[in-house]
Amino acid sequence: MPDCLPLLARQPIFNTRMKVVAYELLCRSSNVNRADFSNGDAASSQVLLNAFTELSIANVVGKHMAFINFTRNLLQTPPPFDRKQLVVEVLEGQNVDSAMLHALKVLREHQYTIALDDFVLTPETQSLIPYADIIKLDVLHLSPQQLIEHIEHIQPFGIKLLAEKVETYEMLEFCKSVGFDLFQGYFLARPQIISGRKMADNKQSVLQLMSALQDPDVPVEKIEKMIARDTVLSFKLLRLVNSAAFGLARKVDSLKQAIMLLGLNKIKNWVNILAMSNLGDKPHELSVSALTRARMCELIANEMNGKSKSDGFFTVGLFSTLDAFMDAPMASLLDSISLSPHINDAILKQLGNEGKVLEIIIRYEKGLWDDIDWGYLAAHNISAEKLAQIYVETLEWVDKTIIDLGINEKSN
Repeated sequence: MPDCLPLLARQPIFNTRMKVVAYELLCRSSNVNRADFSNGDAASSQVLLNAFTELSIANVVGKHMAFINFTRNLLQTPPPFDRKQLVVEVLEGQNVDSAMLHALKVLREHQYTIALDDFVLTPETQSLIPYADIIKLDVLHLSPQQLIEHIEHIQPFGIKLLAEKVETYEMLEFCKSVGFDLFQGYFLARPQIISGRKMADNKQSVLQLMSALQDPDVPVEKIEKMIARDTVLSFKLLRLVNSAAFGLARKVDSLKQAIMLLGLNKIKNWVNILAMSNLGDKPHELSVSALTRARMCELIANEMNGKSKSDGFFTVGLFSTLDAFMDAPMASLLDSISLSPHINDAILKQLGNEGKVLEIIIRYEKGLWDDIDWGYLAAHNISAEKLAQIYVETLEWVDKTIIDLGINEKSN
């Protein structure tokens, strides 16, 4: 692993309506995948500098709040960044003394938003509670009974409670039921499978369309007719094709014209994106996640192989979240849409170059820097800095594409 990583990744934080209200910005600069307080100041400072200066906070989190880890040194000398979008996340395991409490008091007086990370109630940490706006509880570390005891103790203070490391929908529902206000974890990328439930008609239609699109011999006329059956899909596709993103010299007035001008492979990718995003029972952020993986796969492939060989990478990234969209096991979904065996293996087993790139991206988005195969990337002339650049370019592209696609986040 490289010695110095100007890395930054983000994890969404949701409210009870599954709307994104903030992102936690992640960084690791040590050779172990945990906070290393010997250089924690450098890691947090690097995230702050990247997010607020080099990259522009708007490109990283949009209008949302940004949770960033603060060591005790940063608490005492906070950088002069816009506090309206900054949540000071006090790292767990630090010595709670009069100096830290004074630093938190000053931050409160200057109207910073303060969160306590991985909070566990002890006589020592009890003194932190009056300074907190948000307290994060690790739902994997604390038992259900311990969570309830913590919540009962904290709620009278009027502090928002954030459940972190929520891995499943079952845990999400439990956390909602016991009074958490905010949620963070990988539940979004996993399906909510309910035994015996019949797949909804709109999801069946989406799978049928995807299956037809995977047929290499499908006539253009058949694709045109299948898309035309869905008025919303047709409208969004034509609007997208005529957007500035494609930069076509003339206006496209028909689906057939769009297919002929852009080519079947490109149309297939965009129709798949639009069809998945039209599933109205899914959080907006799931579409963001699918697009992020697809685009990042494509950009890495462009660096490795050139643009002419990146279509399969885009598909692998896009379909890597298909089970969460459809609430069904991935293997059966892939069987139903008849992808090529090597694409299936890339998604299911992370085999081949496409699978290796997908594996890297999944570890990147989780902030698992030390599990990334840096040797593989280096062999393809992709440095840590280049990977970080690709990630930021991806976020900017996704933000614009979401607008072009007409994928609107539901309001509170």
